Amino acid sequence: MLYAFWGAALGSFKRLAVFDVDGTLNRTEEYAVPAYRKILGEMNAEGFTDEMLRDRIGAVFADDIRFFFGSRAEEKREEFERLIGKYWMKEMEEKARTFPHTEETLRELKAKGYTLAVCSNAGSGEIALALHALQIKDYFSYIQGITEEGTKSRSLSRLLEEIKPEWAVMVGDRFYDKEAARDNGIPFIACLYGYGKEGEFSEEDLSITEIRQLPFVLEKMK
Repeated sequence: MLYAFWGAALGSFKRLAVFDVDGTLNRTEEYAVPAYRKILGEMNAEGFTDEMLRDRIGAVFADDIRFFFGSRAEEKREEFERLIGKYWMKEMEEKARTFPHTEETLRELKAKGYTLAVCSNAGSGEIALALHALQIKDYFSYIQGITEEGTKSRSLSRLLEEIKPEWAVMVGDRFYDKEAARDNGIPFIACLYGYGKEGEFSEEDLSITEIRQLPFVLEKMK
């Protein structure tokens, strides 16, 4: 589902910057790892390290269930979803934090005339709640959540089809974001400070090591 906010009308924009959330704007591990620990502990699913839990950040929800429960994924889905609602959202409300310089960077991009959107593997409602908890929701005109096809490539395609920008860029920290940009024929900027693992990006990829470098990189791409 695509959310449009604050009177934004679907139409043509000159420059659209599309952001992933987890690991790009959101220091998600601050609440994700404790939430996973509570959920998996209650479901008697043990043996997962913090590194393994951090690696789940940004993944599609259905993939999470398969990762944790394997062949029992379907029988565990309802309970997992219930506990996500119980623990994940509460942890997020209390502990959500942006990466350093996120808000000032978003403010600078808006001042430079960029329209800002979010495209994430989470549902639109959860994304909106996260942006609210991070206190940056007002910088974004559009939120695109995961679509029924269940891939970020299709979600980004849906966003671009609706907004029809003259130029767009995808900014993210995982291979999901890179693949989505490639599949939709737009440039990609890798956030090396996020949750990507070694080997997800190459030296040829445009990249930043902190978010405040983004406006400079974007202006160089014009």
